[in-house]
Amino acid sequence: GGDLQGLTAHLDEIADLGATAIWITPVNGQIDNPILREGEEEADFYPHHGYWGDDFTVVDERFGTLEDLTALVEAAHELDLKVILDVVFNHAGYDAALVAEHPDWFRTGEDCGGDDLTMCLEGLPDLRDDVPEARNYMLDAQITLAKQSGIDGFRLDTLKHLPHDFWAELRTRTRAELGPDFYLIGELWGADKILAEPYFDGDEVDAVFDFAFRDHVLKYLTNVETPARLGKYLATRNDVAEGHLMAPFLSNHDMPMLLAMLKDDTDRLEIALTLLLTTEGPPVIAWGEEVGRSGGPWPDNREPMPWGEEDILPGKGLPRDEDLREMVKELLSIRADFPELTEAGTEILWTTEDALVFARGSDVVVAVNRGDTDLRMEEGWTLQFATDDKPERILGAKSARIYTRTGP
Repeated sequence: GGDLQGLTAHLDEIADLGATAIWITPVNGQIDNPILREGEEEADFYPHHGYWGDDFTVVDERFGTLEDLTALVEAAHELDLKVILDVVFNHAGYDAALVAEHPDWFRTGEDCGGDDLTMCLEGLPDLRDDVPEARNYMLDAQITLAKQSGIDGFRLDTLKHLPHDFWAELRTRTRAELGPDFYLIGELWGADKILAEPYFDGDEVDAVFDFAFRDHVLKYLTNVETPARLGKYLATRNDVAEGHLMAPFLSNHDMPMLLAMLKDDTDRLEIALTLLLTTEGPPVIAWGEEVGRSGGPWPDNREPMPWGEEDILPGKGLPRDEDLREMVKELLSIRADFPELTEAGTEILWTTEDALVFARGSDVVVAVNRGDTDLRMEEGWTLQFATDDKPERILGAKSARIYTRTGP
């Protein structure tokens, strides 16, 4: 994979796209012993993806140094990019030295429970958060790293595997020690607004990843779900406690890329990206999704960033769809230009067997069509504003269009 210096050198790729923040993998010290994978006879897998921690007080040397992390944050800020650091509180890595040094801090083996709070996820040593020393070690390590590097927020791994009082303490400490705007976004596997509600009611996090968004979009684009059902979901998906948001996404590092699930149908991916970037909440784009990365099940879903013919390792030679990137760039520009796309609710205007048309506020209308034929909209249907040649009457096959007061 890459490292902190390499990421810093290519931040312009992200800033030019129109993103406002970058979420990076955990960078704390990782186990360095090989892991025996299922079906293998010899342990030969040396992970440094960030989720199998060993020493949470240092930056893993394979990524770089604390100075490298700080330089990344400073460079990102110069480009008006925030930096969100992925952090793991719930568990350590397999056979971590930390566990050997402090066996009373972790559940292992027969001590592992059968519920979300006491289970050993994938057999990893599970933090005993009720042991004050263990709890304080984890909180102190991550908050100290944030202070030292100047990062802007945490992506909280495995939200449901630690109790609410743990997250409440983290929230209190980050606000006190890192400032009131320090951002917390949680990974609650399979989450929708209902599952996220307890974390919002307690103001434990600012946002939760909206797994339901990917599910609904995928079902719509594979003809499993009707446009009307998708519309009903979009109109209500962000009905949550004031000041909190569901963060929509299409792909992440723990699942196949959406493009792979769509059998590499880029036209349908364009529809999905249009829905992603015109819905409520902070949209999240997995690396390379904007250039057509199509990683299937693990480990292909964690392929390097595609760089095409650019001499950048390890992704040199991996294909890039530059036309798709330009479309995403345009969508992000539209999102930045029209506050309705981040602030207004969603009103469903019209649906057919394949098409969905919805308004975001009074200035933006979005139309998507998954069908294989062009669609002429009913004469009775009108936009909230008009254009001279009425191009809104036609929606092409497998396409998406955005209409604004300035035109389509």
